Amino acid sequence: MRPGEEECAAALRLLRRMRKKYGPRFFDVVVVDSWYANGPFLKTVVEELGWPIVAVLKQERYEAHQEALALTDGQKPTQVVERDGRRVEIWDVPGVRFTDAYPGPVRVIRVREQWTERKRVGQEWKQEQKEQNWIWVVAGDLDGYDGAVIRDIGHLRWKIENNAFGELTQHWHLTHCAHHHPVAIRALLWIKIIAFTLFHAFAILHGKLFRLGKVTMNELRKQIYRSLLCGSPIQFFSG
Repeated sequence: MRPGEEECAAALRLLRRMRKKYGPRFFDVVVVDSWYANGPFLKTVVEELGWPIVAVLKQERYEAHQEALALTDGQKPTQVVERDGRRVEIWDVPGVRFTDAYPGPVRVIRVREQWTERKRVGQEWKQEQKEQNWIWVVAGDLDGYDGAVIRDIGHLRWKIENNAFGELTQHWHLTHCAHHHPVAIRALLWIKIIAFTLFHAFAILHGKLFRLGKVTMNELRKQIYRSLLCGSPIQFFSG
């Protein structure tokens, strides 16, 4: 971010640059957290840049949030699906007014997720009931996707945090740079990100054991590292 600039302005500057450089079909939808769920950001991305948005909606002050809760309270879910052992109840509320800054109607997806978690308490294992509640606002043309797909798109944002930044910092030493010259920092950063991307692409496309769930990505990374040190090729990437 530039001096005096807040996150939304920096994000819009980045999105404009990406659209200009890579075109409007570089990606299909913008997924953001609740910080970006405001009228000016939605209006710019949807109307100027041409991308639909799925944003977490936490601000109770918004009319869309209040209306979605009022319209779904006591009503049967629009959909009920299973996701990773969770019972997911979905309420789909179309045609909701958002704010004066974004006068166009938005779609609101309310979700309740319930599951059982096994937890150790003292010397015993106990079953604990868990519940999460989410509300997403959808701006732009995503009418062809049902509420379950919108829920999945909204949750995919966490994969960026966990599978990219989390893994890069924990296993690829992204937090430490051995050289502090600006050019060296940029070069080392790009080398790590390129290596990370190529490794994941190769493992997903050619790693038969990984696709079958018999080996984790982290174990593959360790095996490759050990093979480089010892000079012995590994046999994970077959078929």
